[in-house]
Amino acid sequence: MKVLSILLVLVVLLAVSCKTQKIAPKPEPVKSESMNSESSKPETTVAKSYGNGSGSSASTSGKLKEERITAAKGEASDLGSKRFYIIMGSFKFYEGAQKFKKQLAAEDFFPGILVNETGLYRVCVNSYDDETSARTKLGEIRQQFPKYGDAWLLIKKQ
Repeated sequence: MKVLSILLVLVVLLAVSCKTQKIAPKPEPVKSESMNSESSKPETTVAKSYGNGSGSSASTSGKLKEERITAAKGEASDLGSKRFYIIMGSFKFYEGAQKFKKQLAAEDFFPGILVNETGLYRVCVNSYDDETSARTKLGEIRQQFPKYGDAWLLIKKQ
């Protein structure tokens, strides 16, 4: 009888001390398609010039990020040698970047793949040493290809 009462007390204590566990919602799956917003750094809208360029096109607002980048494996070695890059898409997986690169090449672009310090693959179509030229070309691309209206400018960190 004593053993039974002790066992009953233990069961009651266990039942009372257990709290219902709140289950966190499932995270949304990460797409392997274009992910322009995935980065550890927030995107900013700027209206100032970072390079030697000046003029009205340099003061145009747009997405702009500054990152450390290098050419992805298999890309031209001089791909990462400029300061400003027009980015058409960002990918978590290299295979997605390659697929998008082929799509852009079929549309008469000359794309390349860069990789940033967090491992994201950036597909770029043009690179420049001055911001004015880069912003001018970015505006032309956005105007001629509305489906690439989310293209943005990347500045290579020195």
